[in-house]
Amino acid sequence: MKTNKKPILIAVSLALLLFTFYSCKSSTVSEPSPLGPSSIAVMLDVSANPNVIVAGKLDRQTVEITATVSRYDGAPISDRAVFFEILNKNGNRTGLGYFDGKESTQIVATDAGGTARTHYYGPLEGEISTNHDLYIRATVTWEGSQFIQDKTPLYIIISD
Repeated sequence: MKTNKKPILIAVSLALLLFTFYSCKSSTVSEPSPLGPSSIAVMLDVSANPNVIVAGKLDRQTVEITATVSRYDGAPISDRAVFFEILNKNGNRTGLGYFDGKESTQIVATDAGGTARTHYYGPLEGEISTNHDLYIRATVTWEGSQFIQDKTPLYIIISD
């Protein structure tokens, strides 16, 4: 019995062509805005002024730490708790120096301008034996398990 393969081949080719034609339709995808909103849509900026201090013999030098919380469009976010902590260069908490109230951590609410401020008091010369790289990290919790963090460097040198 001889079968004619030509009609079967034409039917399979036509089916593949129709399948390809209908499956390759794609709609245009619009690109998201680079300005957000993201899932959090919040920015956190932390700074230290000054960011280099000297470990004095009798006086602790003070650094003003500022954290600013804003929406992606720059609008300030008030009444948010900012958690400050002191980290060593490896990212671990350290007891070198302290914040207002002689605390190793500090929680400060943002004001109407979205800014939370605290002060870091550096160590005395007798409390350290070498220069130190530190970081002040700020964390703002958001909804659910979301949070944002930023850190600023701080360098402590021993006076001569």
